[in-house]
Amino acid sequence: MVDVPVHLLAFDGLDAPLQVSDPQIVRPLLDPVMAAWPFKEISAAQPQSRPPFATIGPIDDQSWRLLAPLAASPVAHHDPVDAICDLVVEMSWERLRSRPDLLCLHAAAIGFGDHLVIFPNARRAGKSLLTATLAKLGHAVFSDDFVPVAVEAGTIYGLANGIAPRLRLPLPPNLPIELSNWIAAGIDPANKRYGYLTGIDLPLSGTKAPIGAVVLLDREEGRTASALLEPVSDDDAIAALVIQNFGRQVHAGAILSVIAAIATSVPVYRLVYDDVADAAALLHDSPHLARLSAATLSSDDHPSTDRPAPLPDALDDQTAAFDPGLRYGRVPGFVEVQTQAALYLADAQGRSIHRFNAVSGVIWMLLQDPMRPDDLADAMQEVFADVPRARLQEDVLQAMTFLWQQNLIVEAPK
Repeated sequence: MVDVPVHLLAFDGLDAPLQVSDPQIVRPLLDPVMAAWPFKEISAAQPQSRPPFATIGPIDDQSWRLLAPLAASPVAHHDPVDAICDLVVEMSWERLRSRPDLLCLHAAAIGFGDHLVIFPNARRAGKSLLTATLAKLGHAVFSDDFVPVAVEAGTIYGLANGIAPRLRLPLPPNLPIELSNWIAAGIDPANKRYGYLTGIDLPLSGTKAPIGAVVLLDREEGRTASALLEPVSDDDAIAALVIQNFGRQVHAGAILSVIAAIATSVPVYRLVYDDVADAAALLHDSPHLARLSAATLSSDDHPSTDRPAPLPDALDDQTAAFDPGLRYGRVPGFVEVQTQAALYLADAQGRSIHRFNAVSGVIWMLLQDPMRPDDLADAMQEVFADVPRARLQEDVLQAMTFLWQQNLIVEAPK
């Protein structure tokens, strides 16, 4: 039996190493993708504080195996490029495990001057292709998929991943020929579905820059008008960022506070487009993105971001049945953010963020003082005089039952 050579790679910022089997086969494909994420080879005989977070290596000429004990699918067999794609995802989780103070957004982050513009993910919105087009125009690519976010001295920063952006293949046939050729020349490695764009301006992993703007992508296929950049409401911005957050190790209240701070302290726009070259040129030349200020978080108004949320199996689930005959009040320690359209609320245990509509928001407001459901329905009747009493009672009971199940209200002392 032939011994398979193994490399242990210690990447900057990760507590656990990556194990690579048959590195002479894996490294030529892996290294260009991780070109700006510094790492060093360490001895397998050297004592490790943590075992490898993943092991990647070939099974045969056609497929590789990725072993990631903490992943949803701990064992996966893939085409080599697909295996690297899954490894990139697992590396993002390992970064968060290694830095539990970091938030993380499913988004692209592109340098505009000394600041970052964040592009939250939207399905089939062309985020990665827009990233590549902006890279051709000279913009630094901090990330095309997941953005670690840190708060330092009240300033909100995005961190570079050091990973080449991944593009869906084949490229659209309607791209300008110069752009298409430029991207095609930089794609390596690749398979039939995906290719990594290498050789572009990738800041070193961990490089930080203040977040200066958010751009929501709205791609309208078949649009003939020029790309349009328009401001959006705080509520649209918060909703988009809440959906794209996946920093589960951080207290939900801290996540909500940081997201609200980004949405309210820097400009947020919607980019409506179809032609990616036209859209990138608009962003590149836009005076709105030329002189940005940093997103900031006031420590006086918001909780610390270093409050880790308990793991799901450590949370105290509400098992007792809701009793409509008792008085209930708010659980201390919640975090709320009010916009013109909605109320966002994070529970005290830090497990989740909820968006309430106008009716639920009124119920929450009235629960500043403990009340029974019937008393709450009486108070609601004064606000919603045209709603039948039975309907109000049903809505109040349903809302309070939900609040109880989510540990947002507690039985008041008798």
